[in-house]
Amino acid sequence: MVNKEPIRVLQVLHVMNRGGAEAMIMNLYRKMDRVKVQFDFLVHSQEEGVFEDEIREMGGRIFRIQPFKGYNVFPYYRECKVFFKVHPEIKVVHGHLGSCAAYYLKAAKEEGMFTIAHSHSTGVIRNFYDLSYKIFSFPTRYVADQLFGCSTEAGIARYGRKMVKNVKYSNFNNAVDSNLFHFSEEQRQLVRRSLNISDDELLIGTVGSITSPKNPKRIFELFRYLVLNNSNVKCLWVGTGEMESYYRGLIKVEGLDNRIIMTGVRSDISEIMHALDCMLFPSLWEGLPVSVIESQAANLPTVLADTISREVQISDLLCWHNLDEDNAVWAADVMRLAQTYRGHRDKYSFDMSATGYDINETVRWLMNFYEKNAK
Repeated sequence: MVNKEPIRVLQVLHVMNRGGAEAMIMNLYRKMDRVKVQFDFLVHSQEEGVFEDEIREMGGRIFRIQPFKGYNVFPYYRECKVFFKVHPEIKVVHGHLGSCAAYYLKAAKEEGMFTIAHSHSTGVIRNFYDLSYKIFSFPTRYVADQLFGCSTEAGIARYGRKMVKNVKYSNFNNAVDSNLFHFSEEQRQLVRRSLNISDDELLIGTVGSITSPKNPKRIFELFRYLVLNNSNVKCLWVGTGEMESYYRGLIKVEGLDNRIIMTGVRSDISEIMHALDCMLFPSLWEGLPVSVIESQAANLPTVLADTISREVQISDLLCWHNLDEDNAVWAADVMRLAQTYRGHRDKYSFDMSATGYDINETVRWLMNFYEKNAK
């Protein structure tokens, strides 16, 4: 009997570091039956991503292509055409990188591959770069065979209201492994001790890339307000990004580096969330943040901006605020929730499988989808 080769699915991203889309894809990849479906990755950077060794260990391949700059449309498209022509073993192309999706998906489609565009952000037009993104990404809605969005708002932002009502559009929930995030007092204590957090201190945190959409300026202001007005509070800033070094310097200059702890990249996010007493998420815009699904899975109360889609709410653990409200208003709810849930987190468990965000259900659905559409 001849062994059937797995369906090879190409995931297209910028670089395989711990961003939201990248983490979501890796969560799915770890759960996939790789005898049936195997992932490969096309990245637009020469940088070695933190996930690359793990990808290779799981049998995935990593390919590199020139970054898309807008002015290099034709050489970029030619390189994509050559790539897909020499890789006929790829049957499905799942594109998470938006600005150039119309070009790499068109090149893949011309070689008979099934193509998927996946929107991970609501986005807003704030400058020329954002406008350029909208212009270059516009044709994607007509090129791709299937359109995914992490929320309805993310779908509308990328493809328009008319296309979100189209039969080829589906919401794709950013699922998490609920078993990892099920609250553990033991894990909580281990992480807090490693961070030198005493039992009587409240630990307020945020998890995400330190980039403009996450609103790091407001995160810093809220953290500073919390520690200066509450002697028993420490803050934890988990993540990395282009603005990390600036805020590390600012925290040190203001003499707050013993109260506001920047951890950089962490691989133990579930344990971190057990250690926290409340999470902050004042983003300027999001698609549907995985971190907020994770915080709820960990029974962690979260104070977040009303710029974030209400589709993220799968529990009663969220408290919404407008970004125009001052820090005192936000901080009051942070302190109230941290003190209310502290010591009682295990009482707020709920059935993740009923929410549509359980990773095992999502993996089963996605594998069937890939198998059904592989050409």
